[in-house]
Amino acid sequence: MRVFDLYIVKEWLLWFLCCLGFLLSMLCLFSIADDTGNVFPQGFDTVFFDLLNWAWSYLPWLLPVSCLFAGLITLGFLKKRGEWKAVQANGISMLLCFRSVVLVGFMISYLCWFISSEDLDSTNPGFLNAAQGTPGTMDGDTVRRWYFSSFCEESMSGARGEVFQYDQHGADVFRIRAEQAIWSDVEGWSFQNGTFLGFMSERGVPIPGDDFIGLVWEREDGHVTSFKESKSPRIKKRFKELKIPELIDDPLPFLLLQIKPKKLSFQQLDQLISQFPEPEKPVLTPYLLRRAQIIWTGPACMVALLAGLVLGVSKYSATPGKLSGVALVGVLFFYMIRTFSDSLAEAAIISSNLGAGLPYIVSLLSLLILAKITD
Repeated sequence: MRVFDLYIVKEWLLWFLCCLGFLLSMLCLFSIADDTGNVFPQGFDTVFFDLLNWAWSYLPWLLPVSCLFAGLITLGFLKKRGEWKAVQANGISMLLCFRSVVLVGFMISYLCWFISSEDLDSTNPGFLNAAQGTPGTMDGDTVRRWYFSSFCEESMSGARGEVFQYDQHGADVFRIRAEQAIWSDVEGWSFQNGTFLGFMSERGVPIPGDDFIGLVWEREDGHVTSFKESKSPRIKKRFKELKIPELIDDPLPFLLLQIKPKKLSFQQLDQLISQFPEPEKPVLTPYLLRRAQIIWTGPACMVALLAGLVLGVSKYSATPGKLSGVALVGVLFFYMIRTFSDSLAEAAIISSNLGAGLPYIVSLLSLLILAKITD
């Protein structure tokens, strides 16, 4: 049985690598014909790295397809050479026959998940678009809005920063304009060369503390809470450096939010979702879906492998023509379900985890029904 296991694994791996190489080659040719920059964005000086980076981005969805076709082709040739009949005649179960292939499939599934979670081309947030800014709702009863002409993620500093804080009624509390704003996990925000404006609020008038560190609140006689009367600033101070440890708005989640979900690695998606101050905000829905899809990339290979084996032994793939037709219908069926479930998840009709896993759940149920019918 050990010799037979090695023979089956060798046969399956051969067709798996052939399918993967063929699909990558065709995609590469089409991409180069369409636009060379798609494959070689840095020109021809770094051909190998660009080609590796391009192939890496396609592997998460090519690996499951290769697993599917490898199983179909392997069973097809076993049937053609009469070897499958010999296996059935000896009473060897399908599970026992392909146990080594399933083990290899687990390793490929892990590789597929690893590739999806560790994107070689994971975009560095870099500089923040000034027109978009980084608005954020904090603490539930106050709102702060941040704007920068540019923001460098490496130094966590923004040029020409502006901060607007409002109370629960929408009235101004304070405004800060500075040539540079710097974030520190330990010290919070510090501002260089700017102006501080303080307005009347229910807590009083905010003013910079001693040595321009922190804020203190001063009460005024005849306390004013009217929105119209509080529109004028009660204090205006220029500063060379102002440190406000109370401002704990981490800018990194907002920087990540400027990037498309597919450009973020699994770690960046997890960081964005866990640190974003409003986890129930609809803007996070595409990122939740993308994270769920990455989690399901591992099981995708196993589902495709099992699909290939089940379809390969069924009567519907007895000839090469039927085999190709069954494979095409199966792939189209899967991607139709995936498109539909993604749409439902993006519209928040179903959860992101269910939207990402629904195509695989339906595929498994369909395989069980097909295996029962062809038993």
